[in-house]
Amino acid sequence: MHDELPETEQYADGNDLVVRARTDRAAFAELYDLYYPRVAQYCMRRLFERTVAEDVTSEVFLQVATHLRTFAGRTETDFRCWLFRIATNALNASLRQASRRQALWKAAVQDRQIGGQDDSRAQEERHALDWPQVYEAIQELDDRDQTIVMLRFFGGCAHDEIASVLNITPGAVRTALSRTLAHLREEFAESIPPARTLGKSSQS
Repeated sequence: MHDELPETEQYADGNDLVVRARTDRAAFAELYDLYYPRVAQYCMRRLFERTVAEDVTSEVFLQVATHLRTFAGRTETDFRCWLFRIATNALNASLRQASRRQALWKAAVQDRQIGGQDDSRAQEERHALDWPQVYEAIQELDDRDQTIVMLRFFGGCAHDEIASVLNITPGAVRTALSRTLAHLREEFAESIPPARTLGKSSQS
């Protein structure tokens, strides 16, 4: 199985897949299956409403399919950064619509939690939060800080990948993330899990 390969072989496998996906439909389908869940979760975490998140995710992969032949990157890391850059632009475009923000806020209030497939510990942490209030606080952040938080904890992106998506330095990502989490922890006291818990599945 793929997850049993040594790390160096996994990266080599992923790099080859990205190159082949430009002209091989089967390879693109494999790349789609690999990354669709991650992009869908990232969209869901920012949009709250499953139907809207699915629409944006579909739009993202339509753009990927349209432009993959001209994509200049040759590694899986290059592809991942490019993919999440497309997703971030699509999300920010959706969130700029005032009517969309209001609809998503209502969905968050009704749902009172963020959907998604998480382990039991993550579910317990999520239920402990007052998600409408957390969502409102996150929405008060600028687009860049929202994107950093969501890519780090819900997109599974490393600091340097986030930096590439946003065209800033990894140091700027770390500073913004630290500042934002400190703000949220201060606002919600014990309700916000430690950063090491939220990001336990993320790369450093």
